[in-house]
Amino acid sequence: MLRVIGGKYRHRKLEQPPLEITRSTKDSAKEGLFNSLGLRINNSSFLDLFSGSGAIGIEAYSRGAKKVYLNDASPLAFKIIKSNLKSLNINDIQVTNLDYKEALNKFINRKINFDIIFLDPPYKLIIDLNFIEFLKNSGLLNGNWLIIIESDKDLDNDISLNYDVKKLKYGKSIMYIIKEKL
Repeated sequence: MLRVIGGKYRHRKLEQPPLEITRSTKDSAKEGLFNSLGLRINNSSFLDLFSGSGAIGIEAYSRGAKKVYLNDASPLAFKIIKSNLKSLNINDIQVTNLDYKEALNKFINRKINFDIIFLDPPYKLIIDLNFIEFLKNSGLLNGNWLIIIESDKDLDNDISLNYDVKKLKYGKSIMYIIKEKL
C-alpha cells in the first residue's frame, strides 16, 4: 500500500495500479528525494509525466507545490490517480491521460511551464541528453528548474557532462536531480 510521507496529507493511503503497469517509488526513496528538495518544492509548479498512482505529484502537493500536473498513458493508472485525488478531496491537480509526447505538446501549446519535472518512465524508455535538451529548449521549464529522473540504471554520461547532476541511491532505485551548470 502506498502512502503520503509528509506534508498536509501525511500518512494518507493511496491506491496503486498493478505492478505490470507501473512501479511505485519506495517510501524511503520518496522521503529522501523530498527531503533533499527541501523548500524548493514550496510554491513550485510540478509535473510528473509518468504518474502511475499519482503518489509523487500528490507528495509534492502535500508538501507545498502550488501547481501540480499528473499524466499517465494508462487508462487504469488515470482512473486510480483520479480515485486517489478524490479520496484526499484534492480538486486542483490537473490530470491527463495522454502519451507522454502528446502531454508535452499540450503543455507547450498552452504555454504551461514547470519548476520541477519528475520522470520515472516505463522500462523501455530511456531518458538521454536529447530528451533533456528538448525539455530545456521547449519552453516547458522555468528559470532555476530541476529535472528529476528515477531509474534503476546509470544515467547517460552525456547528461552528466552538460548538466549538474546529483545522484541519490535508495536500494535499487536511483534518483538523479539535474539542473543547469553554474
